[in-house]
Amino acid sequence: MPLTRRGLLTALTASLLPRAGLTIDSATPAKTVWGIAELFEWVLQRRQSTGHDTADCLQAHLDHGIRHVMWHLGRSTLDYHSELPTSTRYTGDTRPESKLIADSLAKECSLRAALAFAEPNKMVIYGRLAMNRHYGPGYGGGLRSKFCADHPEWLERDRRGNLDQTRLSFAVPEYRAERIAILLEAARIGAHGLCLDFCRQPPLVRYHPLVLEPWLAQGKPDPRKMQPGTPEFLEWSRHRCHFITLFLRDLRAQLGAFEKTSGRKVPILARITEGTLDLNLMEGIDLKTWAAESLIDEIALDPFLLWDYPYPHTAAPYVRICHAKGIKLYGGANTTAARGTRANARAFLERIDRNYREGADGIALYQTDTPIWHPKLKPILGPLFPHLSTQEALTKQLAIARQAQPDLDEKSKWFSLDNHSKLPQFGHPPSSLEAL
Repeated sequence: MPLTRRGLLTALTASLLPRAGLTIDSATPAKTVWGIAELFEWVLQRRQSTGHDTADCLQAHLDHGIRHVMWHLGRSTLDYHSELPTSTRYTGDTRPESKLIADSLAKECSLRAALAFAEPNKMVIYGRLAMNRHYGPGYGGGLRSKFCADHPEWLERDRRGNLDQTRLSFAVPEYRAERIAILLEAARIGAHGLCLDFCRQPPLVRYHPLVLEPWLAQGKPDPRKMQPGTPEFLEWSRHRCHFITLFLRDLRAQLGAFEKTSGRKVPILARITEGTLDLNLMEGIDLKTWAAESLIDEIALDPFLLWDYPYPHTAAPYVRICHAKGIKLYGGANTTAARGTRANARAFLERIDRNYREGADGIALYQTDTPIWHPKLKPILGPLFPHLSTQEALTKQLAIARQAQPDLDEKSKWFSLDNHSKLPQFGHPPSSLEAL
């Protein structure tokens, strides 16, 4: 007898509830399910601190079947206790609620606490650093490190030569060294791997004099007059990407020296936007060179619709490049809604299913510190997380979701994009490629 719509929804809910001792019989290799979490957001959104917030957040991940977590190290200011002279720990800003976060970060080192929790619970913790997100003087400058504030001459420039208060230039050797020092410190503390988050915030390299002047000195055309996406602009983009590649070469060399003395491998995972390889080049990401030179061990994609650009919504080109070089490739899905979209289980599963069918080795879920507790998101997404580690389990849940909801409305079908995506249909026009 066919199920009613209410019956289908009831079956969906019941089938998704985690069961004690859940085991999944699978004929295919298990997929890795990554959570991407920030203690900053865990405390900020919940408006409370228990004094053991790191353990609380990671326990909530475990309760939802997530054992791999990209754990936030920081952006400009840091979330863990660093001994580096170039580092600034976050100590709050002009928002009253930020004092709670600052107190939590001061009470215990979030990275050391995460690793201590992970060991007996057999979790994997990668230290995640936002690679070029420095904010500006807003919130009293509380989100910006002293290193950044003291060196306005290192700030990137836009096409018109204006200072970009949110980014430092990777053409500055001191900046590359500062980022490397943080990552190496995380490795020394014990991080199982390193996540280089290049999705916060593209473009990663722009028009700083140290980038622009060597190009012009070769007699090449002024890129500030070029049309983005043209062959000549892509050539300029490869020139800009060189400075990120220099950073990765230095990181790989220095991390390699640490691996020899420590006797343990520390994988490098780069989180990049899912668009096209040409768009990645324009953002500062030269994946083909990274793969050819074995500069990274893993890639995680982020479906970030930022630009006025025809996104193809496929991981296939990334899978081909990565697997040809023995690099693991994880698809990406967001767990909080972009502006104008609505949380939806089917849309979430559809994106993950597409990535798995295209050959992804797993999925990276941003920003799991929220749906594992949020009263509106947890009932929708929480029950799904334990069922993402195999294609078979995912397929079963997706079939139920498709029956329960044969059609997706416009707001629901775009759920699982990066929550900073700009969708014109909801009144948020994308950024012009001229900003590249």
